[in-house]
Amino acid sequence: MKNRYRTVFSICLVGAGVLLAAVNAVHGQNFAGTVTAGNLEESVGTDPLSPEPTTAAEDSTVIPETIASMSHYTVGATDILDITVMRHPEVSGQFIINNEGNIQYEFVGDLNVVGLTKDEIKKMLTEKLSDYIIDPEITVKIVGYNSKIIYVVGEVGRPGKIYMQGDTMTVHEALVEAGLPLLSAKTNAGRVITPSNSGTPLIRKVNVEKLLYHGDLRENLVMQPGDTLYVPPTFLAKTMRVIQPVTAPIGTAAGTGRTVMTGF
Repeated sequence: MKNRYRTVFSICLVGAGVLLAAVNAVHGQNFAGTVTAGNLEESVGTDPLSPEPTTAAEDSTVIPETIASMSHYTVGATDILDITVMRHPEVSGQFIINNEGNIQYEFVGDLNVVGLTKDEIKKMLTEKLSDYIIDPEITVKIVGYNSKIIYVVGEVGRPGKIYMQGDTMTVHEALVEAGLPLLSAKTNAGRVITPSNSGTPLIRKVNVEKLLYHGDLRENLVMQPGDTLYVPPTFLAKTMRVIQPVTAPIGTAAGTGRTVMTGF
């Protein structure tokens, strides 16, 4: 029994030492997630994104103009269109683009619309319906954005997939959609990963802290459909996740319902 409590005490001392060392690193940082951890991360393990990433300055493929156009969206399969023809409800309604890129439209038949903007679809429908309707007044809206997806993973409020409403999306837009970085985020070490058929993805560095809290638009990289934004954890967050599974069962052994790490 004494040996067991000595083990618990030793673990607590190690945890306390780690906490005290990390407090200096995080002291005074913004609660929204500007915590950094310097080079301490290497002592806990290697970054899962092992290929050496490029920076905006190093990578000539990075687009300097980073403001995505939300109005320019080319539709794809599974997107939903709302088409209204004034005074003609028989040819108005909502249409899902099928896997072949077509919508089934009254009088006209299958129309291939993949890769077109809503204005281009409007122009095409106007030409097609002019054989049946005099001066058709047509409105086209995109009511279901389903075909273009990016992913935000790691230390953010709502990790997961994001449905794009433009052909591109900036890192800033993606972070806002994902709930912004958590306190546990290592905000100076973000990555944008672009998959490649060659098997070697393009990995670009992005300093989320500079972008969000210093307004450095050079960090506002443009993301394409299929890209992943990864925001890694700090050294402290990774260490706590290693220690907590070990200490939690011991802390609850007395049946108090509280753990060593939380105290609740």
